[in-house]
Amino acid sequence: MAGIRKKHLDRREWYTDSQRDFACLYHRDGDFRGGIGLITFTGLQEPETVDTPDGPLCIADNGYEWLELLPEGGHYALTAMFRDGRLFQQYIDITLRNEVRENGDGAFYDLLLDVVIREDGTLRVADTDELEEALSAGSITREEYELARKTADEVVKRCGADQAAERKLLAYRALFGNRWESGEKST
Repeated sequence: MAGIRKKHLDRREWYTDSQRDFACLYHRDGDFRGGIGLITFTGLQEPETVDTPDGPLCIADNGYEWLELLPEGGHYALTAMFRDGRLFQQYIDITLRNEVRENGDGAFYDLLLDVVIREDGTLRVADTDELEEALSAGSITREEYELARKTADEVVKRCGADQAAERKLLAYRALFGNRWESGEKST
Protein backbone atom coordinates (compact mmCIF):
# COMPACT_ATOMS: atom_id res chain seq x y z
CA MET A 1 0.00 0.00 0.00
CA ALA A 2 1.29 3.42 -0.93
CA GLY A 3 2.04 5.91 1.79
CA ILE A 4 4.24 8.89 2.44
CA ARG A 5 7.77 8.23 1.19
CA LYS A 6 10.95 10.21 1.75
CA LYS A 7 12.72 11.11 -1.49
CA HIS A 8 16.01 12.93 -1.99
CA LEU A 9 16.75 15.81 -4.32
CA ASP A 10 19.47 13.76 -6.05
CA ARG A 11 17.02 10.87 -6.60
CA ARG A 12 19.38 8.34 -5.02
CA GLU A 13 16.36 6.10 -4.49
CA TRP A 14 16.27 5.46 -8.25
CA TYR A 15 19.69 6.29 -9.69
CA THR A 16 23.26 5.58 -8.61
CA ASP A 17 26.23 7.96 -8.79
CA SER A 18 27.46 6.07 -11.86
CA GLN A 19 24.20 6.80 -13.69
CA ARG A 20 24.05 10.54 -13.08
CA ASP A 21 25.94 13.64 -12.03
CA PHE A 22 24.37 15.84 -9.37
CA ALA A 23 25.06 19.38 -8.25
CA CYS A 24 23.04 21.54 -5.88
CA LEU A 25 22.98 24.97 -4.32
CA TYR A 26 20.90 27.07 -1.99
CA HIS A 27 19.17 29.92 -3.81
CA ARG A 28 17.06 32.89 -2.80
CA ASP A 29 15.39 35.48 -5.03
CA GLY A 30 12.02 37.24 -5.23
CA ASP A 31 10.28 34.10 -6.52
CA PHE A 32 12.03 31.23 -4.74
CA ARG A 33 13.92 30.30 -1.58
CA GLY A 34 15.31 26.79 -1.16
CA GLY A 35 17.37 24.06 -2.73
CA ILE A 36 18.00 23.74 -6.43
CA GLY A 37 19.62 20.63 -7.86
CA LEU A 38 20.63 19.57 -11.33
CA ILE A 39 20.80 15.92 -12.30
CA THR A 40 22.56 15.14 -15.59
CA PHE A 41 22.15 11.55 -16.74
CA THR A 42 25.48 10.14 -17.88
CA GLY A 43 25.54 6.37 -17.45
CA LEU A 44 22.09 4.91 -17.97
CA GLN A 45 22.21 1.49 -19.61
CA GLU A 46 18.87 2.14 -21.31
CA PRO A 47 16.37 5.00 -21.49
CA GLU A 48 13.66 5.22 -18.84
CA THR A 49 10.17 5.43 -20.26
CA VAL A 50 6.89 5.95 -18.43
CA ASP A 51 3.34 5.39 -19.57
CA THR A 52 1.27 8.55 -19.97
CA PRO A 53 -2.28 9.10 -21.20
CA ASP A 54 -0.71 10.05 -24.55
CA GLY A 55 1.49 6.94 -24.74
CA PRO A 56 5.05 6.16 -23.67
CA LEU A 57 7.35 9.08 -22.79
CA CYS A 58 11.11 8.86 -22.32
CA ILE A 59 11.89 10.85 -19.17
CA ALA A 60 15.56 9.92 -18.65
CA ASP A 61 18.40 9.05 -20.98
CA ASN A 62 22.05 9.96 -21.21
CA GLY A 63 22.35 13.72 -21.70
CA TYR A 64 18.91 14.49 -20.24
CA GLU A 65 18.81 16.93 -17.33
CA TRP A 66 16.42 17.21 -14.42
CA LEU A 67 16.30 20.57 -12.66
CA GLU A 68 14.98 20.03 -9.13
CA LEU A 69 13.42 22.84 -7.06
CA LEU A 70 12.71 22.22 -3.39
CA PRO A 71 11.26 25.31 -1.68
CA GLU A 72 11.77 25.87 2.02
CA GLY A 73 8.44 25.80 3.79
CA GLY A 74 6.71 24.65 0.60
CA HIS A 75 4.57 21.61 -0.03
CA TYR A 76 5.88 20.65 -3.44
CA ALA A 77 9.04 19.55 -5.25
CA LEU A 78 9.33 20.47 -8.91
CA THR A 79 11.29 18.47 -11.47
CA ALA A 80 11.80 20.25 -14.80
CA MET A 81 12.95 17.74 -17.44
CA PHE A 82 15.21 18.85 -20.29
CA ARG A 83 16.17 17.01 -23.49
CA ASP A 84 18.72 18.64 -25.82
CA GLY A 85 18.40 21.83 -23.78
CA ARG A 86 14.61 22.03 -24.22
CA LEU A 87 12.08 21.76 -21.43
CA PHE A 88 9.76 18.87 -22.26
CA GLN A 89 7.94 18.17 -18.99
CA GLN A 90 7.48 19.46 -15.46
CA TYR A 91 6.59 16.98 -12.76
CA ILE A 92 5.51 18.40 -9.42
CA ASP A 93 5.37 16.12 -6.40
CA ILE A 94 3.00 17.35 -3.72
CA THR A 95 4.79 17.05 -0.36
CA LEU A 96 4.01 16.86 3.31
CA ARG A 97 7.21 18.76 4.09
CA ASN A 98 10.57 19.64 2.58
CA GLU A 99 13.98 19.50 4.24
CA VAL A 100 16.54 21.85 2.71
CA ARG A 101 20.16 22.02 3.88
CA GLU A 102 22.39 25.10 3.77
CA ASN A 103 24.18 23.73 0.67
CA GLY A 104 20.85 23.33 -1.16
CA ASP A 105 20.65 19.55 -0.91
CA GLY A 106 17.53 18.14 0.60
CA ALA A 107 14.70 15.68 0.79
CA PHE A 108 10.93 15.74 0.70
CA TYR A 109 8.08 13.60 1.96
CA ASP A 110 5.93 12.67 -1.04
CA LEU A 111 2.16 12.90 -0.50
CA LEU A 112 1.42 10.78 -3.60
CA LEU A 113 -0.46 13.41 -5.59
CA ASP A 114 1.36 14.95 -8.57
CA VAL A 115 0.83 17.71 -11.11
CA VAL A 116 2.24 17.16 -14.59
CA ILE A 117 2.81 19.96 -17.09
CA ARG A 118 3.46 18.79 -20.63
CA GLU A 119 5.62 20.53 -23.19
CA ASP A 120 2.54 22.11 -24.79
CA GLY A 121 1.53 23.63 -21.41
CA THR A 122 -1.39 21.35 -20.62
CA LEU A 123 -1.69 20.41 -16.96
CA ARG A 124 -3.11 17.35 -15.30
CA VAL A 125 -3.31 16.10 -11.73
CA ALA A 126 -1.97 12.54 -11.50
CA ASP A 127 -2.23 9.71 -8.99
CA THR A 128 -5.50 10.78 -7.40
CA ASP A 129 -6.33 7.08 -7.14
CA GLU A 130 -3.19 6.46 -5.04
CA LEU A 131 -4.13 9.34 -2.74
CA GLU A 132 -7.68 8.00 -2.30
CA GLU A 133 -6.39 4.47 -1.60
CA ALA A 134 -3.89 5.75 0.96
CA LEU A 135 -6.63 7.62 2.80
CA SER A 136 -8.96 4.60 2.73
CA ALA A 137 -6.19 2.30 4.00
CA GLY A 138 -5.20 4.70 6.78
CA SER A 139 -1.70 5.27 5.31
CA ILE A 140 -2.34 9.01 5.42
CA THR A 141 -4.56 11.12 7.66
CA ARG A 142 -7.55 13.21 6.55
CA GLU A 143 -5.42 16.33 7.21
CA GLU A 144 -2.62 15.04 4.95
CA TYR A 145 -5.19 14.18 2.28
CA GLU A 146 -6.68 17.69 2.46
CA LEU A 147 -3.18 19.26 2.34
CA ALA A 148 -2.38 17.28 -0.82
CA ARG A 149 -5.60 18.28 -2.57
CA LYS A 150 -5.34 21.95 -1.55
CA THR A 151 -1.68 22.18 -2.60
CA ALA A 152 -2.33 20.52 -5.96
CA ASP A 153 -5.15 23.00 -6.63
CA GLU A 154 -2.83 25.91 -5.74
CA VAL A 155 -0.04 24.56 -7.97
CA VAL A 156 -2.43 24.16 -10.92
CA LYS A 157 -3.76 27.69 -10.45
CA ARG A 158 -0.27 29.22 -10.09
CA CYS A 159 1.28 27.27 -12.98
CA GLY A 160 -1.62 27.97 -15.28
CA ALA A 161 -1.26 31.72 -14.68
CA ASP A 162 2.57 31.89 -14.81
CA GLN A 163 3.60 32.66 -18.39
CA ALA A 164 7.20 33.37 -17.32
CA ALA A 165 7.74 29.99 -15.63
CA GLU A 166 9.90 28.50 -18.39
CA ARG A 167 12.19 31.55 -18.39
CA LYS A 168 12.59 31.22 -14.62
CA LEU A 169 13.44 27.52 -14.93
CA LEU A 170 16.02 28.27 -17.63
CA ALA A 171 17.55 30.96 -15.40
CA TYR A 172 17.77 28.51 -12.49
CA ARG A 173 19.33 25.90 -14.77
CA ALA A 174 21.87 28.48 -15.94
CA LEU A 175 23.09 28.79 -12.33
CA PHE A 176 24.90 25.50 -13.00
CA GLY A 177 26.35 26.66 -16.34
CA ASN A 178 24.55 26.27 -19.62
CA ARG A 179 26.25 23.71 -21.82
CA TRP A 180 23.56 24.05 -24.51
CA GLU A 181 24.41 27.69 -25.19
CA SER A 182 28.10 26.80 -25.52
CA GLY A 183 27.29 24.34 -28.29
CA GLU A 184 27.79 21.13 -26.32
CA LYS A 185 25.18 18.50 -27.14
CA SER A 186 24.25 15.15 -25.67
CA THR A 187 25.05 11.93 -27.45
